[in-house]
Formats: sequence, C-alpha cells, structure tokens
Amino acid sequence: MGECPKIFGKVTVFVAVVESSYKTHYRVAQRSLECYLKSVNYEFKLVDLDHDPKVKKHCKHDQLFFKKHCAASVYLEETDWMLVLDADAGVVNPNHCIEEWIDDRVDLIFYERFFNWEIASGNYLVKNTPFAKDFLRRWADWQFIQPSNWNGADNGVLQIHILQTVMPNAKAEIKACDNIWHRGKDYDTYMAYVTCVKIMLGANRLWPGKLRIYRRAHGWVRDGYLTTDGWCEQDFMLHGWKSQDVDLGGWQSPFNKVLNASECSKDYSGWDWRTNKRLSVEDVRNQFANFEKGSGRNFPKQAQGLPYLLEPDIGECFPHCDDDT
Repeated sequence: MGECPKIFGKVTVFVAVVESSYKTHYRVAQRSLECYLKSVNYEFKLVDLDHDPKVKKHCKHDQLFFKKHCAASVYLEETDWMLVLDADAGVVNPNHCIEEWIDDRVDLIFYERFFNWEIASGNYLVKNTPFAKDFLRRWADWQFIQPSNWNGADNGVLQIHILQTVMPNAKAEIKACDNIWHRGKDYDTYMAYVTCVKIMLGANRLWPGKLRIYRRAHGWVRDGYLTTDGWCEQDFMLHGWKSQDVDLGGWQSPFNKVLNASECSKDYSGWDWRTNKRLSVEDVRNQFANFEKGSGRNFPKQAQGLPYLLEPDIGECFPHCDDDT
C-alpha cells in the first residue's frame, strides 16, 4: 500500500463508459477502483464516450468498443503509460502497483482470457509511442472494414491485428486465419479462428519494440468467476463485476459492502473483505487446474482442427511462398 515508484514515468488509469450503463452496472467495480486510487499516485481518466469533447472531435466511430480504443489513443498523449480498463474490472487486492506488469521492452501489453485462450481486448497496458497510438487507431478503424459475419467485434479484430503486426510477412498464415474468421457463424466456429491465430503465433509471447501477451492468469486482471471471486495475494484485479451491489442476484463479491472511497486512505482502511473469499495461492492454483481441465474438455470441436491442415499452405503461392521473408 502507498505510492508506487514512478520507474516508468507517469501512469494513468483509463476507463471509458457510456452514461446509461455506467449508472446501472458498475458501482461495485468502480468504487473498488476509487478506493485503490486513494492509496496510490496514478492519474485517473473516466471518459464518457458519448459526450467527451476530445472523443467527439477525434473519434467518429459509433460502435462502443472500437470507439473506446480510439479514445484511448487520444488520451494516451497525456501520459507515459496507460492502463485501459473495462468498467467491470475492480481491484480486489490493493497491495500491488501497476508497474509490476509493465514491460518497457514493448509498447503494448495484453493477456489471454483463461477459459478460451483468446487475447483479451478489454484491459490492456499501452505506452505513449507513435507505434502504440497507430496500433490503437488502426484497431479502432477496423469497425469500418470488419467482416459482417459472427466476428467477435473488437476482440475478434484484435487477434488478427496482432498477428499482422508481429508477423507481417506470414502472408499465408494470416490468410488462413482470415479465411477461417470470415467463415465464422457462431461462437464455436469463431473459436476456430482464435485457435488459428494462437497456433500461428506459436510459443512466443514477446516481440520487443511491439507487444507482449501474458499467459492466462498472469496479467494484472483475470475473470473473477474462475474462483467464484475468491482471491489470493497474487491477484490484483478481477473482471466481470457488472453489479450495483455486493449481493444482487445471489452474487457474493469479495466485499461485505460496496466500498466507500471517503473511508479509504494509504492503508487498508475502507477495505471490507469477506474473510471466506481470501484464499491461499495453492487454493487458487488448484481451482485454476480444475477449470483448465474442464476448459480443454469442453473446447468447441469446430475449434480443435489444425489450420495448416484445413487451409492451403503451398498450393496458392508455390514457388514464391517465402519471397517476402
């Protein structure tokens, strides 16, 4: 607890919302974030995508999530690093600094979602560089060229946007995944595309000067339902808190009540945790292991094919397949 060392310069926490849903869905998450911010030295930007003058000037997008990434590129110019968050991401353990997950060898940092290995689009770290701003703007502008089928919206776009960015010469591999993406008609067939991108990226998770992808459960935030919102010391933030109160709909949050930022300070004041939600690292690891096995067993059959067996690798480019490498 307390101020975090500014080893990477100014860090800003950025949350983009629309007024209607912000007032009805995210009180628990946002109050926990407010409480955390009382103990640290980060700047906070809460941006209304419908009414913010900078966003209205620079972002002509009309689809929420694409507009969010454009807005992030606009406000990135005011900081050194930015933590972009979904409004339903809350702080469960304030004993962490954002800098723990910053890797200054890269300009963008993402993580994989636990249940399906998809590179998550809602929460990411981004550095104020021309490369990063261009990445965000091109990501946002995919709104206007995205395929019209079941495509995963900005999350679907992110998969191929990353593949194109870190492996621009892998034209056959990009085309194979793009073909599978365009054939998607539901979640299961969409996941075949996610599998394709993951296979093409291989084991590498770090591309210096570009981006990094944290493996599942190793980023700054993870889905809370994986452990029924139980948490351990390793955890920092949990995702998926779309609620105005801690007990609505049978949900038990990690807190006994909605946190009040006026009660929070540079210690644990105001953090009213449920004791049964505090777990050991070993407990969380065991729950991950069980969930991981279930995810593998229940993974869509349509997404278990190998893309290099399903799509042409040589037949459309021989003998010039490697001419651009």
